[in-house]
Amino acid sequence: MMEPDALKVLIYATSGDRLLVFDEPDFPDVLWQVPGGTVEPEEDVAEAAVREFVEETGLTPPNPLTPLAVHDYRFSLKTGGVAWHRRHYYHVELEDGHAETWLHHELTPFSGGDPIQFRFFWIDFAQAKARLGYGMEHCLPMID
Repeated sequence: MMEPDALKVLIYATSGDRLLVFDEPDFPDVLWQVPGGTVEPEEDVAEAAVREFVEETGLTPPNPLTPLAVHDYRFSLKTGGVAWHRRHYYHVELEDGHAETWLHHELTPFSGGDPIQFRFFWIDFAQAKARLGYGMEHCLPMID
């Protein structure tokens, strides 16, 4: 039986009717994303979701992350071929009072190399459905 190329976690962090997303100011062609990342070998998926959220946002979730769904995402590689990620989606409600936007660095990018700067900001669900990249909008209907 075939296995996915990677296990991923994606976290929908909300505050009221807004979703936390980020872009990469140093790479303007990168589409808007939600926090998440790769599950390490032998790592518990739920623990990976918390770890990735903290690493990417600099925030500690005030509540447990709620599992939403598992979705297989396939996409074409620039080098040819197809990659398959099994994505575990989570939701966490954040308390009010966070900045409207902030910068944070991913110190351990999956591809290795230098830290990547992320710019976080809040958007409404309609914007998220229209603007999130890489199929990350797939499970939004489960929380809006």
